[in-house]
Amino acid sequence: MHSKTPVRYGMLLSAAVLLSACASPPPEKPDDALSKAQYAITQAEQTVGRESQSVPLYEAKQRLDKARRLATEPKSYLEARRLAEEATLDARLAQTQAEAKQAQAQKADLQKSLETLREEIQQGGAGR
Repeated sequence: MHSKTPVRYGMLLSAAVLLSACASPPPEKPDDALSKAQYAITQAEQTVGRESQSVPLYEAKQRLDKARRLATEPKSYLEARRLAEEATLDARLAQTQAEAKQAQAQKADLQKSLETLREEIQQGGAGR
């Protein structure tokens, strides 16, 4: 009877593993990740401008579109969530790049104004 005990134990262990695998809940719908990605894209569009060409913003939109298509099937929820999260990151990158470009333009404007002001001060001092 001892020879059958390891077999029974192994069968019970296998059954327990199988049941626990079946008992795990399916992945949640990626609705939250999709919403966050859409929000990030909207924010980036406002910063970048709709006419401006931004590769990260384009990629964000492409990933979000694919994530939305995948989100219709429960077996693809994890992939849809991953793509939506990548879309969010792409949109944030696009927004950050646009903000950096705007900051550079403001810096150039300020430098030009400062140079103009210096010239006016020098001309005013030379006229005395």
